[in-house]
Amino acid sequence: MGSKRHTLAVFIGRFQPFHIGHHDVVASMATQADSMLILIGSAYRARSWKNPFSYAERASFVNESTQGISLAIDTLPLVDTLYNDRAWASNVRTAVRLHLRAKGLDANETDVLLTGFEKDQSSQYLRWFPEWKMVAAPAKTHDGRIINATQMREALFFDTGAETGAETGAFGRTQMETARNWIAQNPVPVEQIKAEAAFVKAYRARTKQAEAVFGYPIPINTADAVVIQSGHVLLIERKTEPGRGLWALPGGHIDAGETAENAAVRELYEEAGLDMPKGAMRSRMKERRVFDHPERSERGWVRTEAFVFELQDREKLEKLRSGSDAAQAAWVPITEVTPDAMFEDHFDILQALVPDVPFAYASILMAHA
Repeated sequence: MGSKRHTLAVFIGRFQPFHIGHHDVVASMATQADSMLILIGSAYRARSWKNPFSYAERASFVNESTQGISLAIDTLPLVDTLYNDRAWASNVRTAVRLHLRAKGLDANETDVLLTGFEKDQSSQYLRWFPEWKMVAAPAKTHDGRIINATQMREALFFDTGAETGAETGAFGRTQMETARNWIAQNPVPVEQIKAEAAFVKAYRARTKQAEAVFGYPIPINTADAVVIQSGHVLLIERKTEPGRGLWALPGGHIDAGETAENAAVRELYEEAGLDMPKGAMRSRMKERRVFDHPERSERGWVRTEAFVFELQDREKLEKLRSGSDAAQAAWVPITEVTPDAMFEDHFDILQALVPDVPFAYASILMAHA
């Protein structure tokens, strides 16, 4: 007689932060699975209003919030790949495969149950894994409304409903206390997150005013420059919100009457102060591509066109002078660029356009095994 098959539940989410609805999904799987793997998405992204907590912090929230559930629970980081859905799905399968190996489980003797909330278009991934059984999770409601992590962030960082304790009841007492403890212990990142939130809200409000006049959504158009020389990429450190202190590609909004290419070159010289003649720079343009993932910017529907300039390899890199719009400009070795230090989707843009940008996801998972 063969051994009993193992059932592994896989729960994917950003958990920014982990709330009572997430807790209830985990608890519901205790009667259906032998163990659970929680894949925490947007791992190794820089802090922002939408992603204020690091992977390690969210893993800690999960651990503290699921005490008492009779289910073996593990967490692993999941890396975003905004412009390559196949790579993202491959990352999920890699995480599950390495988790099974680390636990000494035979993949052929393990049934995988994929669970999560089907709330909007961002949940379409739940149908990308036909080899696994889907177990849909019902949305969690409180006082007739569906709760979500965005509302919880508002309650945590701006104390909405704090007087009555309504928000604590909505999102879970343990979950709120765990996150509030982190906020109390981390005043510096909290202040920057609040500043990010204020900028994002004001930006979106201005966009909505324009859309109300025209009666339809209006995209914000920007342009970015990807400049490569001798194994280095030209980056600027952002001086103000959003993304203050993060590395970014030189770029910005397209001015009226300006082409995207002209905007990219203008912003490049304003922010990096290159001595190289603009005509010579234009002659080194090798590629241009639009990046318009709906989740690429927290400011809203912000599209960008990136232009790749490949300069001649030389012993000395082109001289830079930081412009008024940047704290500094620098040549950064391509092998040292990581997503946790990059603004918005600029790491994804580099991965799409520069083949040498490394990020060994399997190695990261093995480090966590």
